[in-house]
Amino acid sequence: MLIRSIYALVLVLTLAFSACDDGGNNANNTNNVNNTNNLCATVDCVENATCDPETGQCACDDGFTLNEDACVDSLMVPCSDVAPENATSTVVDVEITWSANIGWTPPAECAWTCDAGYAENREGTGCLATPDPPLPGFGDLSGDCGVLDTELTAPTPSYHLLTMDFGTDVYDAGDYDLLTPGGQVLATTANAGGSSGWSETFAYEVLARCEFAGLLKTETEIEYTPNPTAITDILVTIDGYKIGVSVVRAMTFPRDTVPVLADVQTLLARKLSDIQESSQLVLPIDAWEKQILAVMADSDAHEAVWRQAWDSLDPSVTADTILYITVTNGADDPIYTNQI
Repeated sequence: MLIRSIYALVLVLTLAFSACDDGGNNANNTNNVNNTNNLCATVDCVENATCDPETGQCACDDGFTLNEDACVDSLMVPCSDVAPENATSTVVDVEITWSANIGWTPPAECAWTCDAGYAENREGTGCLATPDPPLPGFGDLSGDCGVLDTELTAPTPSYHLLTMDFGTDVYDAGDYDLLTPGGQVLATTANAGGSSGWSETFAYEVLARCEFAGLLKTETEIEYTPNPTAITDILVTIDGYKIGVSVVRAMTFPRDTVPVLADVQTLLARKLSDIQESSQLVLPIDAWEKQILAVMADSDAHEAVWRQAWDSLDPSVTADTILYITVTNGADDPIYTNQI
């Protein structure tokens, strides 16, 4: 009887241990299956990335690529410095984009300007040592040529007088190659309206040939906020400084009529007011050091009255503006008729 009781006890204990072993094995199997099927359960991917359930690893979504610790499709990087010898680039950040087909797009090229003592070649691809001004071109220049220096940054106004003589040669398309690179751009680019295209072109030519100005932006490319009622005609660089240029013609109808001082004072004051307004509203990317009011004068008589008007204005009106007046002689009709 005792033996049967002991046997029964052993049998019960054996079954109990067997049950415990089976239960443990079943639970472990279940956990292993769950862990295998949920590799991404505890994985946090960055934005624009998704976890691969087969590997438990994050990968960037289509259209994105890994850059450091982020999945991106665009970046801000410095522009490409392509300045030629004797020139300096203005390095700004530009956007590049990524695609699976081509990878990263190359950054845009930086704008560059020739260093002091150098000027752009006619192709606009390099900088050459500058000879004594004026540079050769269409029309003979004389007077206050190559004089702008401290005036570019001085807080006071200044007055400069030049002469541009075309002789008997009326400008036409055959003279295009005689223009500077910037002049060629202006000659073939529409301005913001009006009939001043050729006066703006030749006002720039005077600055390019006398002061080695380089064209940065045309009238419609300069950026303002908010859009002002008065805008500047040209953005140039002189000696490394950004300079705004506003152009006006000193003329009357009929053209041999002597101008009236009061009329010139009114026009000059309005142009100077426009200069101050555009200087206040230009965006930082195009902000200039100061402005030049470039006057193309139809005769010595017009220049004389403009000088009187300039001298009569209050310093608060003239501010720090450079008045750069060019008297034109000879076959100068395109400047005043805007026709060639």
